[in-house]
Amino acid sequence: MYKCSAKAQLVLDQVTARCQKDTETNNTWNGKSGKYMFIAGRENADGKATGVVHKYQPDGSHKLAGSYKILADGIITRFTGLSKTDWNNYMNSAEAEYKKSLTPASEENKLDTRVA
Repeated sequence: MYKCSAKAQLVLDQVTARCQKDTETNNTWNGKSGKYMFIAGRENADGKATGVVHKYQPDGSHKLAGSYKILADGIITRFTGLSKTDWNNYMNSAEAEYKKSLTPASEENKLDTRVA
């Protein structure tokens, strides 16, 4: 499994869900100008997720179209083949999921203390 920060992984999970919906695969989706595939790159010590994006050609082959970079805090800085609207939706959904399920217990206790 590719290792990156929890927030970056949640954003990648959003992209993977899109791929499942579009093509029933984990890394291929239908964009506005064609069919794309992302391939994870090397793991980064700082927690960001990076890789390349290929675009399928009419003959079924694929060519390098660009790349993607998701910072450790879950911010997409580059993702060829996805619209900015998609970026924002995925980042917002991932942030909500992070707050709901991965917020450290110590932060939850601080919130309870403030309320009481």
